[in-house]
Order: sequence, then C-alpha cells, then structure tokens
Amino acid sequence: MQLFLLALSNRFSGSCLSILSIPLLLFGVCAASLPASAQVGQESAASLSLRLHDVHRENPLEQARVELLRFPDGLVAQQFTDSSGTTTFTGFPRGSYIVRATHSGYNTNEAAVDFRRGDTLQSVDIGLSPLEKDQAGKPSSSITVRDLRIPENARKEFIRGTKLLNEKKQPRESIAAFEKATELFPQYFEAFLLMGTAHLQLGEAGPAEKSLRKALALDPRATLPYYPLAMSLFSQKRYDEEQKLLLEAQKQDAADWRWPFELARCEAQQGRWETALQYGVETSKNAKAPPRIHLLLADIYSNSNRPREAVAELELFAQLDPQSPYMTRVREVLPSLRQRAAVSSSPNPR
Repeated sequence: MQLFLLALSNRFSGSCLSILSIPLLLFGVCAASLPASAQVGQESAASLSLRLHDVHRENPLEQARVELLRFPDGLVAQQFTDSSGTTTFTGFPRGSYIVRATHSGYNTNEAAVDFRRGDTLQSVDIGLSPLEKDQAGKPSSSITVRDLRIPENARKEFIRGTKLLNEKKQPRESIAAFEKATELFPQYFEAFLLMGTAHLQLGEAGPAEKSLRKALALDPRATLPYYPLAMSLFSQKRYDEEQKLLLEAQKQDAADWRWPFELARCEAQQGRWETALQYGVETSKNAKAPPRIHLLLADIYSNSNRPREAVAELELFAQLDPQSPYMTRVREVLPSLRQRAAVSSSPNPR
C-alpha cells in the first residue's frame, strides 16, 4: 500500500491526490528532473545577498563557490563570490533555502534563510574556518578559479555565462559561453559544472551528464558535481548507477546528509524498504538534515506496514516545521495512518 505524503501543489500533481494511488516518492522531483527555469518562473520575488569571509581574519574570500539549495528541489542556483567576497541571488520564489559556501583550503559552511514570512530581500554573512594543515590535501579541498590560473579570455566567458545563467535566467545562452570557456581552457572545472547545471535546467539529461562527468574527471575529489548528476540518474531511473555515484560521494564527504538521503530514496524507489530505512535513519541523525527527512521516513514506514512509526515521524515533522507548506498534506493523511496504527501491533525497529 503506497502512501504519498508530499505532493502538495498542482505543479507536480495536476489534481487532488489520493493516498493510495500515487507512486512513492514523487515528492523527490528535483531541479534535475523538473527544469529549474520552470520552478523559479512562477513567483520570482526574492533576493539574497551574501558576504563570505575568513572566520578568524575577517578578510573577504574571493571566487568561493556558493550554492542556493531548496529542499526537495535541490540546486536552484550557483555563483562565485567577487573580490569583495560577496554575491547576490535574485529572482527566485519565496520559501526556505540553504546557502552553502565552499572554498579551497576551508571547511564548507552553510546557513538557512527563510522568505516565507513576507521578506523579499535578505542578507547573510558566512564565515569559513581554514582546514587544519594535515587536512589540506583531503577531499574537502576543491579547485577554484585562482588555483587553475585560467586565461583571462576564458575567465571572461565563464563570468558571462554565469551572469546569463543566474542573473538573466538564460540557460541556453549561458551554455554557449561555457562552451567557449572550455575551448579556451579545457581544464575549466567550474565551466563544465555550470554547463551541466544549465543543461539540467533545460531538461537535457544527456548533455548534462556529459558535462558533469567531465567535471568529475577533472577533479574526482570535488563533491559539487555528484548531487546534480545523481538527480539526473534518479530521474532516468538509472538507480544502480546512481547508487554507485552516491556511495562514492559519501566517501568524499561523509558529513553531508544528502548522500544517505538520496540513497534512501533510491532504495525506496525499488521497494527495498529495510535498506531505505537504514539510510533514512542515518540521515535523520545528521544535525544539518532538514525536517523533511521525517516525511521520507514516514513514507518508508507506511510502505513497510509500520503505521505507528509513520505517525510518529509525521508528528515530529509537525513539531519541527509547523509552518511548512507540506503540513496541509500531513494533516490530510494523519487520520488514516492513525486508524491503521490503532489496529497494528507493529514494533518500533528504531
């Protein structure tokens, strides 16, 4: 019996949803499978300015990679800080987001921002702490524009492509700029990465995969290409390939909650409930995991005929994020789940 908890808008479902008739985990549709241009075009109202600096010396960090993430949609936009350590995201829908900053030689850091309460303009300050000296060569390091010593003409094409992609919302035009940049500098990791992102926004899975795999080939230690590539494989139902990719990403950055979360989705999509549950519980123990992990766990428990545990996860989610737009759907399904739980003697495996 399949319980679909989270498709709350006509954007995904097209109509009012039945608890019993919707395929599991359709809520996991992400930017890779639903073009980001379609997502952000509906109510583009919010703007976010960010300042990035060394947490100890307060000096600005230039050419750091900054991701704007929305759960469960995944990557919304990606930019690089300028010489003052700042960047700005514009023209995206109101909602809750995570801003993640990555720079070579520093630990990754992130911040949560919320535009749901009427604010349309916010700013955030993120400090990055330097890696320990004995960590400098570990996978958390990543290639930056300065490290690559990119020729000026290639750099200009990359900057032009970034503006076309993130500010002007023109992914097709940005691809031409990124292609020119990689022709001028074939080792341009960042250009291949954003080219893959642009192709994903256009729904072009094949070219996106080619670009993202090229980025991985240039720097296998960098984790940024793994997530969009995994989402693309998920949307194509290439689960075995996705699983291998996620496990490799987990080796590179074991602290990132996204890898076990996506492994849980991958396993659940194939009906492997126990393995999916193990990954889901692992994700829930990560302090940075968003509250919606409990919605995924509720889905898995319900499909494993464990309604009591499903109810507990939904109730926990309601406590953690009572203003979530998903609460409408949660309230709809809780009565049926509670009825099932009342006649069930399912033990709690956790």
